[in-house]
Amino acid sequence: MKRGLVLGIVATALVVVILRSRGTDANVLTGRAMGTSWKLAYRGPTPEGLAAEVSRELEHWEQVLSTWRPDSDLSRHNRGEPASLALRSVIELAENLQSQTGPSFDIHQLHAVHQAGFGPEGKGIDLSAMAKGFAVDEVGSRLRAFGVSDFIFELGGEVLAGDGEWSCVVTHPVEGKPPLELTLTNQAIATSGNYYQFRKSEDGTTSHIIDPRTGSPVIRPPSSVTVFANDCASADAWATALFVLGEKNAPENAPKHVWLR
Repeated sequence: MKRGLVLGIVATALVVVILRSRGTDANVLTGRAMGTSWKLAYRGPTPEGLAAEVSRELEHWEQVLSTWRPDSDLSRHNRGEPASLALRSVIELAENLQSQTGPSFDIHQLHAVHQAGFGPEGKGIDLSAMAKGFAVDEVGSRLRAFGVSDFIFELGGEVLAGDGEWSCVVTHPVEGKPPLELTLTNQAIATSGNYYQFRKSEDGTTSHIIDPRTGSPVIRPPSSVTVFANDCASADAWATALFVLGEKNAPENAPKHVWLR
């Protein structure tokens, strides 16, 4: 029997940022970058050009890290050109995270992602498992440089909270089940799951996340893992690694995390 595959994308984001008032209304800015949406909520004065600065920062890192842009630093590097200084810094960070997470996180998976139907054609490095998290951290640094420290920033489900208390909700992968409600202060979270980018087959829910040990997508019932860390790049990488390993196989050095299933 021929196996049919249907691409599915949920209509709502993995993470919904909810504003918690502390006697003053929060300001909200939104936009799009890296093929997804971003949202910034903050308290206090609005520095001139803040929205444009956030957009510029995200555009810069998309141009460095995108696998979809043929002229990006990463795409050119995968074709044999030397890595730019900006790209090299991210690759070095990814390699350090890879040494922490073990064989469940590997940035050399571009061809496998394409073969699975979730990425562009090519071979070499794919930093998608931590690129958004890294960009979130860079935006957080720019916000503090602009004098904005009481904020929460979300990019496609990766979240960084600054000073103050901020609430967010992680959507449950099973429709009808309650979400994971969190309050964050100076903390990052990232969620990996199989209910945002996936394919349905006779074998189950096939996620966009590749198991480096097999070179094939992870297949399991609808589920997700949310990781807590001091920085979003680490949370992003660990979320990928833990989703590959599964709920009962987290290594001793894994950061705090919560599974939804």
